[in-house]
Amino acid sequence: MKKEIIYEEVLSMLNDRVDYKSITLSDVAKRCEMGKSTIYEYFSSKDEMIYNSIIYYLNKMIKFFSSSFKVTTFRSSLKTFLKAIIITMKANYWMVMPWTFLDNYAPFLSEDNADTITEMLYKCREVIYSLFTQICEKGEDEGTLYKIDDVYLNFAFCGIIGALTEEIDKDFDFDSDDAKYLIDDLCSCVVKQLN
Repeated sequence: MKKEIIYEEVLSMLNDRVDYKSITLSDVAKRCEMGKSTIYEYFSSKDEMIYNSIIYYLNKMIKFFSSSFKVTTFRSSLKTFLKAIIITMKANYWMVMPWTFLDNYAPFLSEDNADTITEMLYKCREVIYSLFTQICEKGEDEGTLYKIDDVYLNFAFCGIIGALTEEIDKDFDFDSDDAKYLIDDLCSCVVKQLN
């Protein structure tokens, strides 16, 4: 679908930290290999195009992290969760770090649009954190983790995001041995922090 191609290209530009002011409908059309008139069939302005692209992605992520992800065993689910976070951060780093979006792009949107996106970003972060909590509760049920404390749980979650922020960039090779070691190390860190 052409609209989804546009969304993906806009999101790619945002993830590449392209300056908001420098994004144009013409550039997006060129990157999508379609005419500018095609873009205008879907969006009346750059702001509408960017806003709808972000909303599209946020809805997709909220759905994935809230209903498509199935918790099985603690270690398996934690590894899958970490892979999903890596993929999410690599595709759109601001998804799990809403403040980066707020600093870089919110000032260019209308107040209503910025507020809607801000709410959705924090909702998505809550959904991701809730899933992390469910996974850790599974670890508690299995005896891998002791009694889970909310403070340590939040600390472990922020530690994951912080560690990945330093590691994830556009050239990150998800299938490399380094990526596998990183995921194993993060799993070990979570267990240590929560025990």
